[in-house]
Amino acid sequence: MKVVIIGLGQIGQELAKELIQKNYDVIVVDINKSLVDNFTNKFEAIGIVGSGASKEIQLKAKCNIADIVISLSDTDEINLMSSLTAKYLGAKYTIAKVKNLEYKNNDDFLREKFQIDLVINSEHSTADEITRLVSFPGNIKTERFFESKISIAEITVREESSLIGASIEDIKEKFKNKINIGCIIRNNKVIIPKGNIKFEAGDVIYVIAYIEKLYKFLHKIKMISKPVKSVLIVGCGNIGEKLVSNLIKMNVKVKIIEFNLKRCQELSEKFDKAVVVYGDGLNSELLLEEGIKDFDCCVSLTGNDELNLVTTMFAWSCKIKKIITKISSISYTEMLHNVEIDATVSPYSIILSSIIKYIRSLNYCVDSSIQTLYRLANNEIDAIEFKIQKEEKYCNKKLGSLKLKQDILVGTIIRGKDVIMPDSNSVIQNGDNVIIIAKADMGIEKIEDIFE
Repeated sequence: MKVVIIGLGQIGQELAKELIQKNYDVIVVDINKSLVDNFTNKFEAIGIVGSGASKEIQLKAKCNIADIVISLSDTDEINLMSSLTAKYLGAKYTIAKVKNLEYKNNDDFLREKFQIDLVINSEHSTADEITRLVSFPGNIKTERFFESKISIAEITVREESSLIGASIEDIKEKFKNKINIGCIIRNNKVIIPKGNIKFEAGDVIYVIAYIEKLYKFLHKIKMISKPVKSVLIVGCGNIGEKLVSNLIKMNVKVKIIEFNLKRCQELSEKFDKAVVVYGDGLNSELLLEEGIKDFDCCVSLTGNDELNLVTTMFAWSCKIKKIITKISSISYTEMLHNVEIDATVSPYSIILSSIIKYIRSLNYCVDSSIQTLYRLANNEIDAIEFKIQKEEKYCNKKLGSLKLKQDILVGTIIRGKDVIMPDSNSVIQNGDNVIIIAKADMGIEKIEDIFE
């Protein structure tokens, strides 16, 4: 597959590296010559220097015969123009990143007039992710499968957790085989687990369960907290604006601390149900005066990772039950884990995951077997939902008799209204939805790839 990436910022470079590793033919375009030269000196990619919105530059980059053209520059209008030009020249698919929330609210218009197959707005997606974190009990991240009825939840095993010393088989037996463990991160290593592995303090585990069963599991292990009824937001740009809108619809009490006076005025006019305070979110005295200790949740959304980190640490010292932090640098994630603050969101990771999911879904367009794809464990694990659409040779055979590749787990089988957490005696049937857990570098492109 031929892919042209316009814009060699952090996202563009990481995306290009991952696609090159998966043997895609990649051409990178950027107006900055040093960025292009540095990248092409390190990786097997063709580099073109110039504006991605230029017809001549796109022809040099062979956008006219590209399978996908992905526009990731820092300017929305360049990305929109690049997509329009690429489609005009003959590119099969186009993807464009936009920041302006108004563009995201006009997806249909952009798809029709600018011929963009996928519009990605990091601010919009990040706000929705934070909303989900706020609405779910505890500091738990979740992904949804099978029409949002199945969840994969990321849970950190604390020192006091009742999970310590228990095996996966113990947990499955205790909960009558209604949950499964998709993977474990231990000492920064990803493990696709077997039933006899025992949980240790510090493990990050991914629990697969029907939504209602997941709540019962969290209640049993004492990770359920009271619903969030009040949120303090520090820094309120586009992400914060969309988040405030979401929270008000949920009848959540919202207070915003914003250091830009003009922005405060705009927010006050837009949200009459939110309290807007002009001030520095790094000022601990101000935070205390505004009652930070009385809030159920604190969300740090400034444009600076270091500022978000400082605010987060202070909120942690105030014993806020739920703390959510926006980060752009992955290196800060481990620092937050060390103080047991693990509800972080990264617009960079959200965009990268969305693009990879879309590109990989195109590999399935012949039989449309893929239903959902998520990247877990810092993008090291793929969780893929397949739809079995015809009788295959692996159907109706016990999983124990089939030779699965190493680091593959059949996480869940959905059959009609039944949710099956499979064991060696389980079978896959025509019509089933099957969730597969695999290491991302295995390149699973169809369900047949899981077998030896």
